[in-house]
Amino acid sequence: MSLHGQAFSRRSFLASGTLAAAELALRQHASAQRAAGPLINFPSSPRQRIAIATYPFRAMILAPTNPDRSAKIPGLDLAGFAHYIRTEFDVFGIEPLHSHFPSTDPSEIRKLKAAFDAVGVRSVNIPVDADIDLTSPDPARRDASYRTLERWVDIAAILQSPSIRIGAVPHGTGPQDVAGPAKALEPLIRYASARNVIICFENDDPVFGTAARIVAVLQQVDTPWLRALPDFANSLMGGDEAFNASAVRSMFRYASNIAHVKDAEVINKVRRTASLKDLFSIAKQAHFRGYYSMESDSDVDPTADTHHLIEQCLVLM
Repeated sequence: MSLHGQAFSRRSFLASGTLAAAELALRQHASAQRAAGPLINFPSSPRQRIAIATYPFRAMILAPTNPDRSAKIPGLDLAGFAHYIRTEFDVFGIEPLHSHFPSTDPSEIRKLKAAFDAVGVRSVNIPVDADIDLTSPDPARRDASYRTLERWVDIAAILQSPSIRIGAVPHGTGPQDVAGPAKALEPLIRYASARNVIICFENDDPVFGTAARIVAVLQQVDTPWLRALPDFANSLMGGDEAFNASAVRSMFRYASNIAHVKDAEVINKVRRTASLKDLFSIAKQAHFRGYYSMESDSDVDPTADTHHLIEQCLVLM
């Protein structure tokens, strides 16, 4: 080999060694980050901790994938709704449902982030109710589900949203299966943790998404990157007010960055209520420091009910 060839080989070796060291350092940093847990700077001011979910206002949200838009009322896109939050409710957080996004293109998400920043609004969580199945027996369906959720993790990272909420706890072989869902979540958790995004589960399904099943899966996975999203009234679907309070208490033990505030739920056309005073007491006992997202889901006007929920939140926080 020529001297020139030897010199080139040495340079190549040194360069590859430097790249390998850099890649190792990045992997070690990512591993340390995953072990340390999410980096979130929560505000301390009560009003700064309040957010508005777009779900109660779904009839007004202009988006190509919103099936609930009503032409009978004036519409707003997400950027316009962020401005509405600041002017109508004087709060600083938004929880945009995945189907309310005008686009999932990264360049459009960056524009949306700029629009949020311009009015002083931050995304606190993204509920993702897409059609996914991480434990499907069909490998193609499982792979498509992972790709869908990874895309929403990327969107959350661009918006600097602390978390996404998955629409369903993986079913596995049935409601009693915990190990299967826990295993299925591992690749998603690795992907999300590398982007400083938490994966949340909400107590919103009386069979596969009960508080008890969510807690069992969280205990099995045992990572700060998979957390509970306590909803103040959803567990009324499974029992009375005492049952609901017990479910919320178990969820707050594993909550991190967000909870849904409501004091009523319409179940089979019957309006059932829960005590906000008792539920905020549970949150305080759990030392919850995250965001409270107003998610009116009763049979009253969402604007009026959201004002009511904010007033109670500021008193009880």
